[in-house]
Amino acid sequence: MEKIRVLLVDDSTYIRTVLGSIIVEAGFEVVGEAADGEEAIRKYMDLKPDIVLMDVIMEPMDGMAATEAILDKDPAALILMVTVLETKEILMDLIKIGAKGYITKPFSKEEIAEKIGEVIKGGR
Repeated sequence: MEKIRVLLVDDSTYIRTVLGSIIVEAGFEVVGEAADGEEAIRKYMDLKPDIVLMDVIMEPMDGMAATEAILDKDPAALILMVTVLETKEILMDLIKIGAKGYITKPFSKEEIAEKIGEVIKGGR
């Protein structure tokens, strides 16, 4: 069975490193990383990952705008948002733009693996 291919998008190198370790430990494969929304779009188109873990707050292009752009190009894209913001409005906006779910920081190893599994199961 092929490993689930994950693209990590976060402006924090530290968060990308932590997420990457968790993802590999859970049996998934990190196929690429991006530090902002514009880079995420390019990497998504080049790498065609199975799922994207996308931070919401980044500069110059945030995760919500990048998610919309990726979904415009590939409506079947599976994008899981990672955020410190947990207001009802933000969470509703994430789902409205087409994100398949969200993980709030701080997160646990179990939560990451579980959410990726749920999104992959629901999206394939």
